[in-house]
Amino acid sequence: MKNYISIFLFAIPLFIYYMLYKAHHDKISDTSIYDEKLPTAFEGLRIFFISDIHRRRIKDSTLKAIGNNVDIVVIGGDLTEKHVPLNRTKNNLSKLRRWNVPIYFVWGNNDYEIDVCGLSNLLEQENVTILTNDSSNVRRDNAVISIVGLDCATYHEPDVELARKNAQGTYQILVTHIPNSFYKLDQSIQNQFNLVLSGHTHGGQMRLFGLGPYERGSLNKIRNTNILVSEGYGYTILPFRIGTNAECHILTLQR
Repeated sequence: MKNYISIFLFAIPLFIYYMLYKAHHDKISDTSIYDEKLPTAFEGLRIFFISDIHRRRIKDSTLKAIGNNVDIVVIGGDLTEKHVPLNRTKNNLSKLRRWNVPIYFVWGNNDYEIDVCGLSNLLEQENVTILTNDSSNVRRDNAVISIVGLDCATYHEPDVELARKNAQGTYQILVTHIPNSFYKLDQSIQNQFNLVLSGHTHGGQMRLFGLGPYERGSLNKIRNTNILVSEGYGYTILPFRIGTNAECHILTLQR
């Protein structure tokens, strides 16, 4: 009996260490997204997508490993949360500016639970484009793609019609913090989007025996729409992960 107790007491700190390690060991998911509707001018466009940073500090080593070939940065919400110093968020944004490319942001539920004006001002100072039921058109040669951002459904109303009002691209990317905001759309509206980027769920963050409060993050395809649900970069409540990854993404658009 004493041997079992000793093993148990020895295993507990190892288990805690492993969960801490998983929460802070970054996975860079490098994926090619194929779609024949992509304008030829945007062949090879590389998007860095990160969501659910929460309390974490973005690692310089992770960004360095990605290299210099990034064309667009997209932040999928929950950039921060309560009790996170604004200066930490500023430092994270400064790191994301290393590529000197356009940065786009959509609100997450935790972003709305802090000083919204302070965060908005910081984003503007860092030249980040906030997409709140709004869109931005990206041009190359004579071609256009649109990045469409929905507001966070936890506190506000996602309005896809308003968000797409100024979208001119034949290829459209929807960014929504909460994946269900896409799944609740009519099929005819869903079909207007070529790519969806979302987060929020953390993949369940802590999964035991394959079970968790949410499904694992994944890249799936519904009809002609590629849908990425990220497991997120950070964590909520406890700095632990098990059965999920602290991840960020490089997405290369291909025809």
